[in-house]
Amino acid sequence: MNYAAILAGGVGSRSGLDYPKQFYKIEGKPIIIYTIEKIVSSNLMDQVYVAVVADYFDYTKQLLEEYQLQDQVVLLTGGNTRMETIDRVIEAITNNNEITDHDIILIHDAVRPFITNQIMKDSIEGAMKYGATVATIPVVDTIVASNNQEKVDSIPNRNELFSGQAPDTFRLKEFIQMEQNLTPEQKLLATGTSQVCTFNHKDIYMVKGDPINFKITTATDLLLAEKIIEGGFYEKNRNYTKSI
Repeated sequence: MNYAAILAGGVGSRSGLDYPKQFYKIEGKPIIIYTIEKIVSSNLMDQVYVAVVADYFDYTKQLLEEYQLQDQVVLLTGGNTRMETIDRVIEAITNNNEITDHDIILIHDAVRPFITNQIMKDSIEGAMKYGATVATIPVVDTIVASNNQEKVDSIPNRNELFSGQAPDTFRLKEFIQMEQNLTPEQKLLATGTSQVCTFNHKDIYMVKGDPINFKITTATDLLLAEKIIEGGFYEKNRNYTKSI
């Protein structure tokens, strides 16, 4: 079984909105629906779970009904942290399914609506082969490191640096075991799901991401997403399988 976990438990304070950015509407449709539709329509997932911030559970349920997705998605309430939200998804999966050694979980952000089928396909195949993958793209800017946030201490070799995107994809049984090994402090420190591997000294392999698979975080990102969708890119490429 291939399981998708779409995480929508954040409040998105950096977007400048007074509500979670996953519910921001572009051409009348919330961002979270674009993301759900893209993953569901890929036909790569056997079950799709969506974990949302508690205050928006009922609203999300209404949205799923409005867009006729209620029968294709399991809706859950997210936790206070990323790892707590993932825990709730895994609990729901294990309560309703017999987990095998071949099961895969693909963990994605609700505010990355432009994920490609190719990224999902490569992530699933990579997780089957290696156990854990993360979508990445090479950094394009020079990266500077600073201990005091005032003076540049070093400039790392850009050829060795990559930006981590999403999804993070794992063999489910192995992920559950690694997650159980984490200390409470490590769970709080984890800003990305792939850190579950690094905390466990487990290799995680990179799959090719795509610049279009960006995370909508700031007001500028919202503007870019609007231009992409209003320009017709999303609908024209809704089921494409090659990275642009």
